[in-house]
Amino acid sequence: MTFIAHVVEFLLIAGLLAVAALGVAFLVARAYVRRHWRLVQGHVAYRGFLAGLTVLAAGRERFWARLTPEQLSRGTSARVRRRMWVAVEDAERAVAHADGRDAPVADLPAVCRSLRSVAGELDGLLRHERRLPSGVGRSDGVRAQVAELIGAARDVQAAALRAGSEAAGPQVRSLVRQARDEVEIVSSGLARLRSLAPPH
Repeated sequence: MTFIAHVVEFLLIAGLLAVAALGVAFLVARAYVRRHWRLVQGHVAYRGFLAGLTVLAAGRERFWARLTPEQLSRGTSARVRRRMWVAVEDAERAVAHADGRDAPVADLPAVCRSLRSVAGELDGLLRHERRLPSGVGRSDGVRAQVAELIGAARDVQAAALRAGSEAAGPQVRSLVRQARDEVEIVSSGLARLRSLAPPH
């Protein structure tokens, strides 16, 4: 055999051994992580960490909800784009939820489609704005339009929530009456049992 054939054979064997070693290492590491992940998930510190993240996320959402559309349209292009799409998606979800409960949503689904279309146009403008040099002044017109769009999306979301609430009202009132009636029946039954029980 020539020298090149020996080198190729050596590289082939070394490659096979390396692949086998990596496979074994992967299986061992996966088993180790799985075994210890169960311990980590049940640990108090891990649960506290997840609870802290949940509280922070809820606080962030409440903070964003208090901001006006004009305030939400300020900041970096990427941040404004994200806030704009969040407002549009919130409106879409609220309308879809109300529509799924047979609430009177009128043309709100079509309005949501228009919101998404206009948001796509503004998203493109904000992307171009992001590429401007830092010294060049940015257009306030685009930010004003984003603020108007966010305000419109919030109005649509509020209207859908009102419609959903009105649609759920009869069902909630019926459930409350049924629960009250059942509680009265149980109370009457308990009172009857007490009256029939022999005195101690």
